[in-house]
Amino acid sequence: MAQATSYNIGEVQGARQDLSNQLRRVAPEQTPMYATLNQSAAPKALFTEWLVDDLGLPSYDSPILDGSDLSFNADFTNEIANRVRIGNRVQQFQRQSSVSPIAEMIDVAGPQASLLAASKAKVLVQLKTDIEAALGSTQAPASAVTTPGSEKGDLMGGFFHFSDPDATTGVFDTVAKQAFRSIGSGLAQDGTAASSRFDMTTNGSITEANFRNLLQAVYEGGGKSQTYRLFAGPSLMNAITDYSRATNAVGGSQARFDADINGGSIRLSIVELVTDFGIVQVIPSLFLNRSSGAGLAAAGRNAGALVPADDTVSLKVLSPISVKDLPDVGGGGDRFLTRTILTLCVTNSRAIGSII
Repeated sequence: MAQATSYNIGEVQGARQDLSNQLRRVAPEQTPMYATLNQSAAPKALFTEWLVDDLGLPSYDSPILDGSDLSFNADFTNEIANRVRIGNRVQQFQRQSSVSPIAEMIDVAGPQASLLAASKAKVLVQLKTDIEAALGSTQAPASAVTTPGSEKGDLMGGFFHFSDPDATTGVFDTVAKQAFRSIGSGLAQDGTAASSRFDMTTNGSITEANFRNLLQAVYEGGGKSQTYRLFAGPSLMNAITDYSRATNAVGGSQARFDADINGGSIRLSIVELVTDFGIVQVIPSLFLNRSSGAGLAAAGRNAGALVPADDTVSLKVLSPISVKDLPDVGGGGDRFLTRTILTLCVTNSRAIGSII
């Protein structure tokens, strides 16, 4: 006997669909670096520059003899000679979208009745993730390409370019500029090599000793103890949290501590480190050291950007984020674009650190 069942009653036979007015983005959208970096003076050209200088080494073992005359040339110094102009290019970030007239009128599921409004909200989020990924990238600054078929605008240099102690292109394309790169090598307290960059891909997970050596190198390069923000990928976050885990802190000759578990909860997350060289605020991030157009990979999971909380690293914004509605030429629909123009300014690359 033929029977109507839930399996043979489809849309043709009148079965209704159940589609709720819910819409959930399934991709990360937090942009902590863009949200927390200080803003400095707006740039006034496509290439914005700043001066860097150094100090001579201390000298105290050959004081001038009382009553001696100074030689006109030999005994005077040019204190301006080592100044170098460091700079970055200003980059335009832009996304655009369109909704046809009928699509804007029909009833669709979702929390927003207007597809145009929903499109604007989504594009704004995407624009911020574009900016965040560029800030935390290895991209070197480059001038616009005007070759037909290959046109693209100016590119700004990202944080992991500024923090590369071996960079010889982009910002550090001359020997004079290379003298102001991040600290590439030195000695830690235990006599091991200390650098302001640690490579987790080459050297494995970063230990507490490795992290302290990195902080020491940054302190020696920057010259002062201060508060830092460490933007950290998920693998790096896990490694730092392990510094305080009971499995690592108890046993052998290591320190012991008491854990207060009143209420039945144990805190396993580190949000701030008090170190010998300053306080480090740890901020998780999913947009560090990514390639353009690529998802989160090992390079991003391991990445860390150690940034002083002052204006050593800042954003120079020529034009803030804006939404511009475009004329409906030809009646094809509502069009708009979102745009911002900015660059990254790092006034002292010796005072920053990176983990890759």
